[in-house]
Amino acid sequence: MKHLDAQNVRVLILSAGKIENELEKIFGNIPSGLIPLNGKPVIFRIIDKLLDEGFRKISITVGYKKEIIQEIISKQYKKKIELEFISTEFDKPPGNSIKTAMNYCPEEKLLIILGDTLIENNLTELVDKENSFVLISQKFDNPENWCVITQKDQKINEIFDKEKNLVKSNKHYVLVGGYFFNDAELLRQILEDIDKEKKLEISSIIKKYKNENDVTVELSEQWHDVGHLENYFSTKQFLLKARYFNSLEFDDLAKIVTKKSKNKEKLINEINWYKKIPKEISKLVPKILDSDVSDNPYIKLEYIKYPTLADIWLYSNFSSDFWVKIIDGLFEIIHKFNRYYEDVTIQEYNSIYFEKTIQRIDELIKSNNLFKEIFHENFILINGKEFKNWPVIKDEIKLKINGLHKKEDNCLIHGDLCFSNILYDSKNKNFKLIDPRGKWGQGISGDIKYDIAKIRHSVVGGFDMITNGLYSATYDEKNGVKFDIYEPKNYQVICQKLDSQIKQNWNLDEIKMIEGLLFISMLPLHKDNLENQFAFYSIGIQRLNEIFGDVSQR
Repeated sequence: MKHLDAQNVRVLILSAGKIENELEKIFGNIPSGLIPLNGKPVIFRIIDKLLDEGFRKISITVGYKKEIIQEIISKQYKKKIELEFISTEFDKPPGNSIKTAMNYCPEEKLLIILGDTLIENNLTELVDKENSFVLISQKFDNPENWCVITQKDQKINEIFDKEKNLVKSNKHYVLVGGYFFNDAELLRQILEDIDKEKKLEISSIIKKYKNENDVTVELSEQWHDVGHLENYFSTKQFLLKARYFNSLEFDDLAKIVTKKSKNKEKLINEINWYKKIPKEISKLVPKILDSDVSDNPYIKLEYIKYPTLADIWLYSNFSSDFWVKIIDGLFEIIHKFNRYYEDVTIQEYNSIYFEKTIQRIDELIKSNNLFKEIFHENFILINGKEFKNWPVIKDEIKLKINGLHKKEDNCLIHGDLCFSNILYDSKNKNFKLIDPRGKWGQGISGDIKYDIAKIRHSVVGGFDMITNGLYSATYDEKNGVKFDIYEPKNYQVICQKLDSQIKQNWNLDEIKMIEGLLFISMLPLHKDNLENQFAFYSIGIQRLNEIFGDVSQR
């Protein structure tokens, strides 16, 4: 059985264009490859699949906002593979991008994939057949929106590209974004003869190629063109089903989601939170349709299809004014929660802020000898600067906990108000909060500063950048931690806006301390990713040093 000859196959991902107008209302004006799907841009999902299947020579055409897409992709993949970016004209059809790219693709064979389309077929197996092919499907509606083909003897016969008067029949198939040319030299010759100023569709290239070389058809097992609004929403749900098949179920109309969990106690706490919140707050969460807190607890909720603020924060392209309004809206929510005062004890503060952190550190150092050594040191180097380490500042933190306890801050809280738990409809400017903690201390009430620190750890702390791989972190005994992180557009302006909002009603140092403790306490939860742990640790220690470090070390 033959296997992929990775040296002779170049993969070309076409991602030079911009997204359509309806998607632009959700994400701003971004390149099509950056459309985020549940925490990961579509082009990341394409690249990950290619790497898993053994492809190693990957080029990406870029054009519209090319600096953004190049920076984000490079940050994610620079340690895994050397990707090549090819600048093309984004306002021309994808065929023109292919013509330009051929000057940089010397390999014998070429696999082309559209940068906003997910394909489930095993591409390695198809390429190993050594036949030129296109991926096709009969799952389509209006022929005038597609490149439609007919087949004969498993090969392309006729081609109709977005023809308005074509009547759909059972002999018609659409091309779905995967094209393999087994003879790249023939493709080069064809493209050289085409005027570079001419607008060139992929269908035109295939027509000329198939006159010289048979092009077989391969039925697409599953494909998702996320470049259109409705397809984007349906793909998001499909990926959620695939990832959380044991815990999330969707009804046939995709309007209801049923949540289950192996952690029954946590789910019951969440259900009780939904049931107990006041009417004003219930408008900020999905509607509860049914629930059960018996031996097999579940909750049925209205399914909200919009993206998380984390997706929008990392991959959108909005102005700073947009984000200023987001921050203002989040603090309106904070103040709504803060109106529902509850009793919370000093003991609960100590349990959440200090004792839990100590327990998490103990859990970490019992299973990780490297962090056992790190936490033993009194000082630590981070990016060449010396900071006080946990043993030196631990007692100072403990003395500060009681001072955090303030009656006016004790109220109903969400308990996990990070960007990944906030859905946002950019078009209608609506927030929906999901996945509440359920129980902070003894009940649904807690310290509102905890929710504020969760927001800050998403914005200033870069929590979502780390969980999405947009950073690098290393450690060695001599140099300590070396840490670098991607900063979204307008990062500094938004951080300043957030801190300005915090200072209006709260002590910023107290929020920073809680944020630092959040990062330290999550270390054992990421035991499968040492690099994540280095990043969380370095942010946590730096944040705590902003309060407890010497002036010279800030």
